[in-house]
Amino acid sequence: MVRVLKKGLLLVLLLVAFVVGTQNPNVVEVNFIVASAEMPLATLLSLCLFSGILLGVLFNLASIVRLKQKNNQLHKTNNLLLNKDQSKP
Repeated sequence: MVRVLKKGLLLVLLLVAFVVGTQNPNVVEVNFIVASAEMPLATLLSLCLFSGILLGVLFNLASIVRLKQKNNQLHKTNNLLLNKDQSKP
């Protein structure tokens, strides 16, 4: 069921990306700090979207790793306490 929902969500996102791309064929000039470029608006929107998604995933991965390490540490502490209680008569 989850796989079907994921595939459906991916299909909807691809459809939205296609619609946005076809509705924004205008060429725009983008000025960077040291250079400038001309590119279609749809390409610029896609680059901004994917870079935002990438940054969000990277920041979330960092906190997930920290939380997993803390969780493992707490499990070890809990197991030590349980073993200590079980050894007492």
